[in-house]
Amino acid sequence: MHFVSILFISNFWLVSSKQVVISNVIPRLDVDGNFVNAHDGCLVKFDNTYFMYGTVYGECHQSTTICDGVCGYINNTFALYTSPDLVNWTLINNNIVPEVTKDNYYINYWMPNVGYNHRTKQYVMIYWSSRYGFKNSLVALAVASTPFGPFVNVQPLEMQGGKTISDTTNLFVDDDNTAYVRYNTRDEPLRHVVEKLSPDWMTTTGQFSIIFEKEDFPWYDGGGMFKQKGIYYTMLSFDCCFCQWGSDARVFSATEILGNWTYHGQLNYCADGRGPPEHVTDMTINPCSIDDPFGTNFTVPAQQFNVATLQISSEETLHMYYGERFRSSKDGLKAHDFQAWIPIKFIGTCLQPLLFLDNFTLNIDVELAT
Repeated sequence: MHFVSILFISNFWLVSSKQVVISNVIPRLDVDGNFVNAHDGCLVKFDNTYFMYGTVYGECHQSTTICDGVCGYINNTFALYTSPDLVNWTLINNNIVPEVTKDNYYINYWMPNVGYNHRTKQYVMIYWSSRYGFKNSLVALAVASTPFGPFVNVQPLEMQGGKTISDTTNLFVDDDNTAYVRYNTRDEPLRHVVEKLSPDWMTTTGQFSIIFEKEDFPWYDGGGMFKQKGIYYTMLSFDCCFCQWGSDARVFSATEILGNWTYHGQLNYCADGRGPPEHVTDMTINPCSIDDPFGTNFTVPAQQFNVATLQISSEETLHMYYGERFRSSKDGLKAHDFQAWIPIKFIGTCLQPLLFLDNFTLNIDVELAT
């Protein structure tokens, strides 16, 4: 890693282009040498600092190739790490929503997503809570005056596009500061919905669009939403509960976020090059190796939770697949499982299939004090 050029001088600070190497095979450690324990959340940039919000998993062992209902389920909190360069991470807080410790011994908490509302000057977090998920149409909501928190719970969002929220939620903020929540439902038919929030992001407008719906298994989890050259994209995948083999990445696109969504293509094939089947009988089945959960994995053997959209320089916006590689840690501890960060590549408007990268290099802008 090295500085390659100084870009400009302003108000006693410099912006320099720095080359960094991102690894998917070396454990991600913080500046104190501890494992970064922030999973299934989001990676965002506020001002010139990168913020990673994620679920703090316990130092437990997942007992099977899929979730066991214990490890990764209870005693979760939400952590915040920051970095100037996507490589050097500092733990700010491992309990940034303090209220979750009141009941996290039996309520499940996952998937913190944070955005900044320029109108209200508030930082807003949505997250998944078993207090609401699989029970009703509510999505947990918390706010803070700074990105460092602490975040305080407020009245949850009551979504209008489904009666029962399922297992994933995402926050997407458009260029005009309008916020949307993408979620999946347990209503019949099962569907993924994107729904517009009010200008203060505290309620829904009731305006929504159905991205995709189907009657039968496999259900689909959600990855992330992003926008590139005026086109909106969302990534969905086989229902996967902490699965060892990972899941696919089916991309849907729309020219209007509340308009008609169409299937765009598959991005994450099985590691042997085959496309996964359209149907499997249960989420306990490895789609790439029907009779062997320890057989062929997906090319990127991860469960996707988000797409990070980061302005890494004045000339480049990075769209990056953001997923969890369950049962991947060397010591078997869930808290130490690897994440998969994979740049999403375009040729024109065509998305290219994902490739698992041990390492990749980015040129990013960083601030230097003078």
